[in-house]
Amino acid sequence: MDKATTLLKQSLSDAKVFNTLSAATAACTEGGCKCWAILPLSPSSMAEVHRIVKDGSSQLGVVLVAAQAPVSQMEVLRAMEYGGVYVAAEAMEGKGARVVLAEAARFDAGPSLVLLAEADAIQEDDRWTAFKYDPRRESEGLEPFCTESDRVREEILGFLSRQNLLTLIAKKCLPKEPLAGDAEGDLCQGLTAASKTVTILYTSDTGHGEECAKAVARQCRAGGYA
Repeated sequence: MDKATTLLKQSLSDAKVFNTLSAATAACTEGGCKCWAILPLSPSSMAEVHRIVKDGSSQLGVVLVAAQAPVSQMEVLRAMEYGGVYVAAEAMEGKGARVVLAEAARFDAGPSLVLLAEADAIQEDDRWTAFKYDPRRESEGLEPFCTESDRVREEILGFLSRQNLLTLIAKKCLPKEPLAGDAEGDLCQGLTAASKTVTILYTSDTGHGEECAKAVARQCRAGGYA
């Protein structure tokens, strides 16, 4: 934890750093640069992070520190389902950590979540995948998810495949923007504007239905629907 705190302060000279999520969230109301919470990676900390990030402030930054193996990356990756969240995973040693922290600090469209893994935690994990998910890349016509790893964790590949499928479903099912210039088009445009709210119903015993529903909701938000 101390190593992550030092790295964050060295990378971001004006960083406001806290050791609890509640303190960082409270500081976000003061304005200014991002307020960072540094937490150990654990099921309890991830549950707390998901609750906060879901409706989080664009001034909130979270660094999760993985100090021992095995390192779970999936719960961190799932934060991208909320839309408008910068998500990254990097080894704490090396220049990659400084790069993602700098990018995360500049992300002003929503919260930032960075997983930093200590060398001892991943040195024997040949499935460890360093990655970045940056929604800003979409405006450049690029995929928001990117990795330079030669081997990508199978769970991550499966997750991305489901995301791509849900994107196609959302694009196919959401109403298209009407053509303007005629009465029918104007009427359709008015009706479309009035129906910008989408209600997604789901039921699930295992949590997979909820996961899919959140992913569809993310695609709807990206398309301008509430």
